[in-house]
Parts: sequence; structure tokens; C-alpha cells
Amino acid sequence: MFHATVATESQFFQVKVFNVDLKEMFTKNKIIEITNCFENKGILEINEASLVFEAGHKKIEVPNGVIKRANETPKIDHLYKGASGTMVYGLFMLHKEAVENRKKFINTIYEIQDNTGKIDVVGNGKWHNIKCKEGDKLRLFCFQTRRIAREQNGRFLRRY
Repeated sequence: MFHATVATESQFFQVKVFNVDLKEMFTKNKIIEITNCFENKGILEINEASLVFEAGHKKIEVPNGVIKRANETPKIDHLYKGASGTMVYGLFMLHKEAVENRKKFINTIYEIQDNTGKIDVVGNGKWHNIKCKEGDKLRLFCFQTRRIAREQNGRFLRRY
């Protein structure tokens, strides 16, 4: 599975592709057509029933504004204002890393920050113990916001 971003003349979409053989179809400036995909939590999902093919001689012009919005990282203060369950994609600065060892599982808490605030990213399973250090950039794909009660206005991101 891999993640991609696709765009039309008026909007962009985050895409989750379950067939890695399609990776070459999702390259910059390639014009493709997608059928039989479905939307799940705001993300287009392409599975074994979906068709992806080159659009032949079709031409589209994606405005710079759409490209800019597709590449923008959301500000952390906007993540606090958004609804719980909002999907997050972006490139963030790692501020601090801590391991949370519980009886049944181990989480790594990655604290990310920007000039508007800080937020915790919970990594578990294969997202636990990623080799990184303070000041590194973390690219998040398909993380969801969740409210927590351990601190006032607490919020964290978890991969689903």
C-alpha cells in the first residue's frame, strides 16, 4: 500500500492505493483516470476492483493554487480547532520523543511543533520507535486527530 495526492483543475485528493504495482501511475505530471474507487473518511481508496489507466492525449491544467493547497502542511492550532477524527497529512518538525510503556503495548509519543503550537503524535505497532531525533522532519500520512483527557484541551494524532 502507498499514499499519493492527485488533483483536477479545481481540487486535490489524498489517495490510499492498495496495489503497489500501480505506483508508477502516480507520478508527478502524469494524467490518469481512476474508476471504481471509493471515499473513506475523506480519502479516495483504490483497491483491487478499481481501474487506473493513463488518460492518453487528454490535457489538464492544474492551477498553482490547487498545487499549493495540496502541498500545505496544516498549522497545529488549526488541528486543535478541527473536529476529532480529522485526517492529517503534512511535514512537521519533531520537538521531543518519549516512550510510553504500558502492560499490553508500547507507544512512542512524538511531540511535533510549529510556530502555532505543539501536538503529540502517538506511534504504535510498526510506527513505534521510528529512528528520529529532535529537529528532524516527520512526514505524516493518514493520521487522525483524537481528543484526550490527560491535559486541558489535549489532542493527539494516531495512525489508522
